[in-house]
Amino acid sequence: MKKKLIRFSMVLATILFVFSSCSLLEDDYDEDLLIGSWSTSSWSYVFNDDYTGSRTQSGRTQTFTWSLDGDELELKFDKYEEGQSQIVTFTVFIIEELNETKMEVYDKEDKSKTIIVFTKKK
Repeated sequence: MKKKLIRFSMVLATILFVFSSCSLLEDDYDEDLLIGSWSTSSWSYVFNDDYTGSRTQSGRTQTFTWSLDGDELELKFDKYEEGQSQIVTFTVFIIEELNETKMEVYDKEDKSKTIIVFTKKK
């Protein structure tokens, strides 16, 4: 009986460890690293510390609010401009890397997970 109790305790401890470490797999990024101006190959982005921001391409600017939850960066756009070929109300990026000078993300809806590189402007 004592051996069964010890085995059960070990199995239970292992299960608890595995489930508690699952949360360690999710990356948590520092919001402060996002604050500032960033550029991609085609867009310029600004992330403000009040969770607002903007992106600009070819003189057209869209404003958004942003939130960061683990490795998911969500942008909710306020409105779209006339002449846009597609109405985009929100985008969710999955962050692969974020540091003081570079951010690598992919669009959550992109099944190919094509990496978009953001470079922080100085």
